[in-house]
Amino acid sequence: MIWKSSINVIAVLLLSTLLLVLYQPQKAYGQEMLGLTLGNYSGSAGLMVNPAMITNNKTFLDINLVSADLFFHNNFAFLPSSDFVVWDLFKSDYIFPTYGDYDKNFLYYKDKSLKDATFNLRVLGPSAVLQVGKHGFGLQTGVRFFSSGNRIPWEIPVFGYEGLFYDQLHDIRFQDYDFNFTSTAWMEVGLSYAYDVYHYLDHKVTVGVSLKKLWGYSGASVKTQNVDYVVFNDSTISVVNMNAEVGFALPMDYNENSFSPVDPVFKGSGLGLDLGVVYVKKKSVDRQTWRGGQLCAQTYDDYLYRLGVSVLDIGRINYKSNAQQHTFNNVSVFWDQADTLQYTTMNQLMGDISTILYGDPDASLTGTSIKIGLPTALSVQFDYHYIKQFYVGAYWIHPLPLYSNSLRRAPMLAVIPRYETHYLEVGLPVSLYEYQYPRIGLSARFYFFTIGTERLGTYLGMADMNGLDIYASIKLGIGKGSCKNLFGGACSNANFGNKNKF
Repeated sequence: MIWKSSINVIAVLLLSTLLLVLYQPQKAYGQEMLGLTLGNYSGSAGLMVNPAMITNNKTFLDINLVSADLFFHNNFAFLPSSDFVVWDLFKSDYIFPTYGDYDKNFLYYKDKSLKDATFNLRVLGPSAVLQVGKHGFGLQTGVRFFSSGNRIPWEIPVFGYEGLFYDQLHDIRFQDYDFNFTSTAWMEVGLSYAYDVYHYLDHKVTVGVSLKKLWGYSGASVKTQNVDYVVFNDSTISVVNMNAEVGFALPMDYNENSFSPVDPVFKGSGLGLDLGVVYVKKKSVDRQTWRGGQLCAQTYDDYLYRLGVSVLDIGRINYKSNAQQHTFNNVSVFWDQADTLQYTTMNQLMGDISTILYGDPDASLTGTSIKIGLPTALSVQFDYHYIKQFYVGAYWIHPLPLYSNSLRRAPMLAVIPRYETHYLEVGLPVSLYEYQYPRIGLSARFYFFTIGTERLGTYLGMADMNGLDIYASIKLGIGKGSCKNLFGGACSNANFGNKNKF
């Protein structure tokens, strides 16, 4: 069985969490929810890419009921498109494919490139944004689960898949450096504020900030500086040298062999920060702006183009409850009984590893708290109003890890042509994930309901199943200049009779 073979390798290489979580077939914002966050009706969702977006919407009030996003990608495990399409899961007589002598449920790419994986589940709960003239206010609630594996040596997941008895990897000295796996789940509540700091003629500049309180439910990390090792056969491993750290704060009793919740519910807390700025080049120059009165009388500034820059998810979570930090400095061992490792609890596993490498079950434990950085990233958004209801947007995001132990948000470039009206919006994002994987997506908004994906080929059976991406949202918004329809009186703005414009 794949998991049993993996444990014997990873107990020595300190990567049990990596293979058990990163490459299991059931594992998996889409990553950036391009059809939900960049349009002129983005509202609360726009806060996830730039807090300065609040005063640059066609709505002055947006209420998010619920939005959800599921994203997973890896470059190791896959299902061929000829054998599996997502819709097969809805067939009552469908039999999941198996491969090889041991009936594995997936195949793997046999190249020797470094492996990466990202899993992102995000639920945006009840949230709202409100614009009052030059000021914008926002409230966000949400739950997030994020896992990332970065620079994973190619042979480690192969050992996990094939087992220690895979002789094609025997008697090879592997020297691997600087790879990690990090996973955490948390709840967040945030407040946002935006202000039009400059508004003159056809130019407008808005700055924004979001401050979030974080409550960590669980976290785990494996950070390896280097590991130098040889697998001789299915029972003998030689670790020449290794430097690594393992930390975890999990919702379980480490002395039990089954899931057993322990108090408190949240094992850590922290703060998160988003910063952003938006420049708008308007299509016209207003002589008169909103000077108070009904909020619905606020004007919408149609633009020629809009440029935003933001830094997202600055901060980290400090886990202090039910946490363990294990450190392995310059350890080495010749282990000729790797196939006999047995364990039933987390404490027993870590004690056995410490005994193997140090000769003492408690020697590796160096702390009772761990800190995990958020997936900090630089984001740039550009939107060009081509003609009437047609827009062309562009998006770039790049990871900016601020701490040595941080989640990693994958880089991406995208171009998003879209058709946008009050009741209907359709986008066709074309993206380059990790700067090397091209994708075509599709999103559609029907008034208050949005659904989309950045991996359309996955659902059409045109690409191997090495990940998944889908997002959906239900929210309500009240447009600027809507007083006449909603409150029985015309507004004194450009949309309702104000011709004082040049």
